[in-house]
Amino acid sequence: TGVVLAASIMSAILVRETFGYSFSTWRFHLRGETIRSAHDVGWMRSLTVGSMMRKDIKTIYASTTLAAFRKQVPLGSAQRVIAVDAGDHYVGVLIVAELHSDPSDGEVPVRDLAKYKDAVLVPSMNVQAAAETFQRAGAEELAVVEDFTDHIVLGLLTEGHLMRRYAEELDKARRDLSGEG
Repeated sequence: TGVVLAASIMSAILVRETFGYSFSTWRFHLRGETIRSAHDVGWMRSLTVGSMMRKDIKTIYASTTLAAFRKQVPLGSAQRVIAVDAGDHYVGVLIVAELHSDPSDGEVPVRDLAKYKDAVLVPSMNVQAAAETFQRAGAEELAVVEDFTDHIVLGLLTEGHLMRRYAEELDKARRDLSGEG
């Protein structure tokens, strides 16, 4: 058993010295994660969409007309509103300022003016997956839904907030590693 233990320790040291990774971080690296140590795994995994999303969101039925929307959501009362169907399932994001300046007929349902209808986030997504979703959608804000099949709205996350929190955590990790902490 002593020989096996010594061989195990030597192989771990050899792998780390040769590749710059331990075996477990090397496996994460193969999956596309950009980590250098177990410390990176911890904070990246804890920084999820669920922990960053705003839960105090305003919703409106997607069948609401543009004229009714303008009365219910005055300019300046919110920046964005989530459109939902009768079952409270996500339909799209409504940008309040854009809807107030839209030249469309007031009888148009807001469903037709909603953005990002096919792009959503789920609470379990990590910061990297969420950033990729924002980039693919070309969105500045996305709804957070319970899961990809049911689309029950839980909250909203903006790309700006996501990147700010990511930068804060990177800075905190850097300070911890350098002993500034």
